[in-house]
Amino acid sequence: MKDYQEFDLLSPLHTSLGPEAVRGNGAALITADGQELVDLNEMRVVLGQENEAFTAAMSKAFSEFTAPKNGRSPAKERLLRYLDETTDGSFAAAFLTSSGSEAVEWAVRLAKKMTGREEVLSFWNSIHGRTYLSASLSGLYKRKAGYGPLAPGVLLLPYPNCGSCPLGAAGGNCAFACLELAKQAYASGSAQRAAAVIVEPCQGAGVILPPPGYLAALQTWAHSQGMLVILDEIQSGMGRTGWMYLYQREKLAPDMLLLGKALGNGIHIAALLVRQRPEADALPALSGGSGDDPLACAAACEVFRQLEDGLLDHVRAVGGALTDGLRAIASHPLVRESRGLGLAAALEFHAEADCAAAVSRLEERGYLVGRQGATLYCKPPYVITEEQVRGFLTALAEVLDVLAAHGAPGTAHIEK
Repeated sequence: MKDYQEFDLLSPLHTSLGPEAVRGNGAALITADGQELVDLNEMRVVLGQENEAFTAAMSKAFSEFTAPKNGRSPAKERLLRYLDETTDGSFAAAFLTSSGSEAVEWAVRLAKKMTGREEVLSFWNSIHGRTYLSASLSGLYKRKAGYGPLAPGVLLLPYPNCGSCPLGAAGGNCAFACLELAKQAYASGSAQRAAAVIVEPCQGAGVILPPPGYLAALQTWAHSQGMLVILDEIQSGMGRTGWMYLYQREKLAPDMLLLGKALGNGIHIAALLVRQRPEADALPALSGGSGDDPLACAAACEVFRQLEDGLLDHVRAVGGALTDGLRAIASHPLVRESRGLGLAAALEFHAEADCAAAVSRLEERGYLVGRQGATLYCKPPYVITEEQVRGFLTALAEVLDVLAAHGAPGTAHIEK
């Protein structure tokens, strides 16, 4: 008989993603042998496992008409109202898609259509998506290596990572030297035909936040060059940082806003909001998708409802405990720095080997975290409790001490 687990094309990748959970409750996952794990690496199912209100909302949606032919449904109308009101009426229109990659693709294509220009600027270490154009825009090696040729007209710029400044500046007191470098790169490396710059206000890969004022300065420069600003909040939006949208904290006025991940609580839906409504001739290519499916819209409406009903306040409170706790741990000799905002937090190690060892030991103690290179990151469901966060921080501190006791940084090992 065929092994259908092996039949899954991604099975070689899934084998390294942690134990197989069979059920859960909130931020807790339970394996087949009864082990309980606290999940600190879940960007989609933000309302947690077995969320009764979400289950009720989806059951109601399934019992209603699910195949409208005119692009309209009560759930879609509610969702559009949520999107409009939570962004303070700043956008003229919204387009619903089924994935963040799609939202990125259409944002860039619309920007080109609206400006009549062909190029787009992106940043090192950015994610943006897995489809052809979105992967070409990504600054991640794994998205592109061996998959060329890439989409033309893409120019990648240095992202302002003050902890690892590409220019070697210290402390972030550099008057945004990386932005000056970006301007030079655009002047010498493009045809001066950029339709847009696309940027994550908090990079999902490694949880990297630019210094205060950088994004506003980038926006001012982009607009002075005739570019639109596309803000990719697919990971940072919908409450992840303790703000409904991070651009509101930065007091930005993006021309386009991209949402996804948390928007559907695991149901596939993403959104593109535009400040200036495109002309009608730019729209036909967008038709035919499934992002405005009533079931997906109902899921997004319930996420909004719970965020407004106290969940966003909870994210701020518990997120503060998480980031404060990691900041206190950052003085450990194995650790390089901590960073984060709300329930997006990271701890960067001096050595990748120590980070990998810490992630493995934490799993043994019942805590699942993410890892990228030498960075341990936490993006838990929004319903995670402060008690669960405190337990994780205690376990992490103990793990670091054990690793340090078994060798110099980079030589830590796991005893079996």
